[in-house]
Amino acid sequence: MENIFKNQLLTSAVIIAAGLALSGCGSSGGGTTVTSPNGIYTGAITGGDVSSTGAEEKAIIYNNRMLVLSNNANGVSQIFDASLSDSENSLAATGFRYGATGLQLNNVTYDGSYIEGQSAAVSFSEITTGTPTLPSGSIALTAQSNVYSKGSDISRLAGSWTGIFDSGFGLSMTLIIDASGNIANGSADLFTEGCVFTGSLSIINSAINAYTVNLISDGGSGQCILLAGAYPGLAWTEGDTNGTLVLMAADGNRGRAVVLTKN
Repeated sequence: MENIFKNQLLTSAVIIAAGLALSGCGSSGGGTTVTSPNGIYTGAITGGDVSSTGAEEKAIIYNNRMLVLSNNANGVSQIFDASLSDSENSLAATGFRYGATGLQLNNVTYDGSYIEGQSAAVSFSEITTGTPTLPSGSIALTAQSNVYSKGSDISRLAGSWTGIFDSGFGLSMTLIIDASGNIANGSADLFTEGCVFTGSLSIINSAINAYTVNLISDGGSGQCILLAGAYPGLAWTEGDTNGTLVLMAADGNRGRAVVLTKN
């Protein structure tokens, strides 16, 4: 009888200990807080294709995708597109770099770390079996929490938007977005041939200022750099009146990033 009583006490202690351990895990028990790099950033690039940097760098990280655009004096000159492997712990990723005309130029590996809501530091290098054409470099990002946290609204996107993606070649994009977020009409000038775009922008979470993009190109009779098909991406608005729309979309082969202004 004494042994049975001791065993019951031991079993009860194990159950209580297990319950205490479980209560310390997860969001309800006040255990380890799950952090996220999700946000909108401005940044500076060191190394890489230095001819493509210098004017401005903008970035968004959401749902394990990181998109970075880099503007020089001639407009958007490169896009970094990374698929993060485990964003709760690091910014390790693989992805691509696209040039000014939208062609995918490099397979890239990324690594880095972040402080939630404050900053991120990302290094990158080209994946190649030969001589790299993209020198290794790094991207220092500063979180724009006031931009990211101001929420989203589809009606905010309604209107006509125009932006230059390479003024050196006179390349521009115009998007007309209706009140439901549909791209009712869009075009991009590429030398003497135009491209026609449709597609849509959708709210991800009304509490954050970010939208998913599905940009659909008609291929421009074979002359458009964005061949016929769908290009998924992310977008957000900037400015006190949300008069700037930053849009990046890519499919692994070709991509486009444009900073658009509402007309």
